Amino acid sequence: MTGKIARSIAHEVRNPLTNLSLALEQLKDELQTDDEYVTMFTDIIGRNVDRIGQLITEMLNSSKPREPERRRQDLNEVVRSTVQMVNDRIKLKRMRLETSYSNENCQLLLDREQIKTAILNLLVNAVEAMEEGKGILTVRTGTTEGNKVFVQITDNGGGISPTVRQRLFDPFFTGKSGGMGLGLTATQNIVSSHKGTIDVESEVGVGTTFRLTFPR
Repeated sequence: MTGKIARSIAHEVRNPLTNLSLALEQLKDELQTDDEYVTMFTDIIGRNVDRIGQLITEMLNSSKPREPERRRQDLNEVVRSTVQMVNDRIKLKRMRLETSYSNENCQLLLDREQIKTAILNLLVNAVEAMEEGKGILTVRTGTTEGNKVFVQITDNGGGISPTVRQRLFDPFFTGKSGGMGLGLTATQNIVSSHKGTIDVESEVGVGTTFRLTFPR
């Protein structure tokens, strides 16, 4: 059932997305492309149109159950490249990004694209949960006792109430006030398929921390 919904959503989004992409190309021909301000925003639109297209493809692929294609990866590098994908959104909302990457060995057996999707869902939710001009997104990686590696994502948004927290990972549950979207079920499934765990700490009015931990 969830797969059918995903395919239906993907089909409905793809058509207007194609129109948007074509309109952008036409707009570029009409605008002064030597204007740095114009170029910055058309580039942002173009990058995010492409990203939506990629997300649709990923959503369709994720609706078909598959085993992770795990290869040895540096979690630090995977996290860095994923953070890059939300940089435009952070800048447009005038938020601050703080990162801290571990100097320890963070090599793991990971399905790179799946893990990027899992982390991206959390990053987007964190940005959406924070107030424009005041948000601080903190991303850090580290190692734990027991030979495990983690990535931790913290926001200073409105926080999540205990009631909402109980339903965070329900399919298609959304709690707008906490900035939570549809991606958390996918994130949980991806983390579980890697034999990892996902922990949530939140305080209403203070912020939320998600921690993904993976066995080395």
